Amino acid sequence: MSPRKLGEMPWGETAVLLGIWLGLAAFIVPRLLIGPTAGAVGAERAFTDIGNSFEKAAAVAEYADLRLVRAAAGNAVPDPPRIHGDVVAARVAWGYAILATLLFGGIALVAGRQGPGRFASLTGLRRFDFDRLWIPGLAVMAVYLAAGLYTRAIDAFGIDALQGEPGGLEVTARDSWALALYGVTTLVAAPFGEELFYRGLVFGGLSQWGFLPASAVSSVLFALSHLDAATVIPFACAGLVMCWLYWRSGSLWDAIAFHVLFNLLSFILLLARI
Repeated sequence: MSPRKLGEMPWGETAVLLGIWLGLAAFIVPRLLIGPTAGAVGAERAFTDIGNSFEKAAAVAEYADLRLVRAAAGNAVPDPPRIHGDVVAARVAWGYAILATLLFGGIALVAGRQGPGRFASLTGLRRFDFDRLWIPGLAVMAVYLAAGLYTRAIDAFGIDALQGEPGGLEVTARDSWALALYGVTTLVAAPFGEELFYRGLVFGGLSQWGFLPASAVSSVLFALSHLDAATVIPFACAGLVMCWLYWRSGSLWDAIAFHVLFNLLSFILLLARI
């Protein structure tokens, strides 16, 4: 492990605990508002598809059978099943995602009891070194390769509990506005808001415990916040790498650069599939 360059932070466990509780509220409340907001503008509440193409076909076939049975019995015909999410609801969802990540950045300042300037100085955000960008870039390639191998292994062994749910981004990919909001979320809002919170506040505040305990707490929280079983382990590993980048440089910019590059690669791959 590289020598530590991260300085001691003036906040500790109490501030981190407060930040986690506030972060939980900032995470839950916007998600709860997606459905009501979408309904208020006349859209369906669901912003994801029901699953992959096989599950959609199964739902259609099941509906057709039920429709025939009820029609033959002279009963009322059921409403068709919901297969596709609403693009307007997807726009609302990503708008709230941007708000949530911005709140995360604000929570880091509030819980740490620091003004923006002081927080920037403490976390090394006043120092940006272009010559160091190759390190986050190389780390992204290594983590992405490891994540790909992990996914192949999970599929090969058929570990269903660690496989993701389909239908997450299909609606977003079908709508240019939803896709644009998703881009803003993943390439701008999340790298800054999440790094201020998970690495700046949480990891920085617990760094007095030592690298491994502090990075473990930060990385597990970061991974769990994505609510996807398939990404818990890869994202926890990515979180550890971002903690290490911050630890070794003393500047949060290294972790932010990793986050931006990692998400950019994922966004490009999404666009390539459209």
